Amino acid sequence: MLVGCHHNFLGREATVKGSDKTFGKWFGSNWIWLTVVGVMLSGVAGLGYKIFSTYAATFPYISNDHTAWASFGSLLAGFFTLTGTVATVATLLFLARQNKAMQKVNQAQLDSMTFERYINHRKLFIEQLKDLEIAHKNAFNFCDPNLLYKTIFPENGPHKCEFSVESKFDANGDYENLISEIYFRFEELVERFNVSQFNKGDGDLLARCLINFHDRVLMIEPVGAKRNGDIEFNSVPYFINIFSIEEFVRAAVKISNHILRFTNNNEVDGSRIFANSKFVRYAMMDDYFRPVDNQRIEIVTSIFGIKALESIHRHAFRMRDSENEFLLPVTFRTLDNIFSSAELVNGLADDEVLNEVVEDCIEEVGDYLQQMKVDSTNFSMVNKISDKLIALRNR
Repeated sequence: MLVGCHHNFLGREATVKGSDKTFGKWFGSNWIWLTVVGVMLSGVAGLGYKIFSTYAATFPYISNDHTAWASFGSLLAGFFTLTGTVATVATLLFLARQNKAMQKVNQAQLDSMTFERYINHRKLFIEQLKDLEIAHKNAFNFCDPNLLYKTIFPENGPHKCEFSVESKFDANGDYENLISEIYFRFEELVERFNVSQFNKGDGDLLARCLINFHDRVLMIEPVGAKRNGDIEFNSVPYFINIFSIEEFVRAAVKISNHILRFTNNNEVDGSRIFANSKFVRYAMMDDYFRPVDNQRIEIVTSIFGIKALESIHRHAFRMRDSENEFLLPVTFRTLDNIFSSAELVNGLADDEVLNEVVEDCIEEVGDYLQQMKVDSTNFSMVNKISDKLIALRNR
C-alpha cells in the first residue's frame, strides 16, 4: 500500500514538474508582453484610485446639486475614455504579437509547401527520364539525372521551385542556358544534315555536332557492348552509330522535346533533320574509314573484313557507265543494304552472313571481268575488287 502511494506521489510530482516547465517556457516567451500589460493596468488602477480618492475627499457626501453630478459624470467619462484607450492599445499590442506569430506559422507552411513541390517536381522529371530510357529499350542511360535537372532549373531548391524556364540568348545571339542551347544545337544539326553536297571533312563536322548534342544537352551514355560503327571520342564511346544515325537523332529530338515541354517551351520539329539520308552516311563512312592524322574521333571496326567491304562499296558507288548506271549494281546494292543499319553491319560477325555477302559480290565481279577488256578504264579497279573479295572468301 505504501509502495502504491509512493508511486502515486511520484506521478503527481512528475506532472507538477512538467506543468512547471511548460509554464516556464510560456512565461519566458511572453514575459515582455505580460510586463507591458501589467504596467498599463497598474497605471490605470493607480490613476483611477487617485482620481476617485481625490474626488471622495473633496466631495464626501451625496449631493443634490446637479452641477456636482455633472462634474462627477465628466470625471467618469474621462476615466473610462482613458481605460478604453489603454485597453485598445493593449489589444492592438496583443493582435500585433498574434499576427507576427501567425506570419511565422504561415511562412513555415509556405516553406514546407515549397520544399514538397521541389521534391515532387524533381522526382517527376527524373521518373520521366527513366521512362525515356525504357522507351528506347535501355540502349542508353542518363549520366546524372540530378545534374541535368539542376542545369535546367539552376534556381530551384528546397526554398524555391519554378516550373517554367525561358530560353536566353545574349546580345551576340549566343545561348545562355540549356533551353537556348537546345534550340541552338538543333538548328546546327538541321544545317549540317541538310547540305546539298558533302565534301571531305563534312562527315567529321557533323559527328562533332552530334557529340556536342550528346554531351552538353542530353547528358547520356550508351549501355551494353560496343557495336561496329559506334563513334568514340578520345576512346569514350557514344550512343551515335554512323550506320544508324537516325537512332540517335530520334532519341535526341524526343529527349529535347521532353525538356522543352517540362519547362513550358515550344517543341522542335524533328522532321527537319533528314537523319536517314544515305549521303550523310556515305560522308561519315568516307571520313572515318579513312581517318585524318591525329583525329580524336574514331569508329568501332572490330568485324573482320568490314573495312575491305566499305572500300568495295565506295568504289562500286562511283563506277558508272556513260548513262550513269552502276557497273556493278548487285555488288553496290548488296553492300549498300548492309551498311544501311548498325544491326545489319553487326550481323557480318556471323561467318555465314559474311560468306553470303562475299559470294553474291564475287559472282557479279567475276562475270564482269570476263566481259571486260584488259585495257578498259575500270578493269584495274574491278580486278582489285575481285582480289579483296577472294581474300575475304579465303580468310
